[in-house]
Amino acid sequence: MPKKVLVIDDDENTVRFFSLALSENGYEAIGAYDGSEGLEKVKEVQPDCIVLDVMMPRRSGFVLFKQLRKNPEFENIPVIMVTGVAEELETQMEHEATGEDRFDGLKQSLAHAITKMREEGLMKPDKFVDKPVDPEDLVAAVKELIGD
Repeated sequence: MPKKVLVIDDDENTVRFFSLALSENGYEAIGAYDGSEGLEKVKEVQPDCIVLDVMMPRRSGFVLFKQLRKNPEFENIPVIMVTGVAEELETQMEHEATGEDRFDGLKQSLAHAITKMREEGLMKPDKFVDKPVDPEDLVAAVKELIGD
């Protein structure tokens, strides 16, 4: 039975693209198109891994991530966050806040979300992946977290 990967992104083409790459590599890909639908799918399908876009309507990726980590039923599902600023987010998550203004606009909002997650004692996502995502990189990240 193939491992299930839930792809949550508000862009339908991205969901189809990621799902095709995952399906071609033996995974069962399930799509959701915003954070609220994503939470419902997590409850419904109990995925082995989640690929989660950061910026979405109805419930952002960070909000959904926080909800998953606070729920004992879902807290151990590996999460790969997809963003246009993955390298910056990874650096910020690994270092304590310095008080420097390293972000502007969208990056500032993400930095604030990271700070709140840290204050709440939440772990960072298992992986960050930068957009545009190479399908081989996505599949490699999934394989690293949950195997074939």
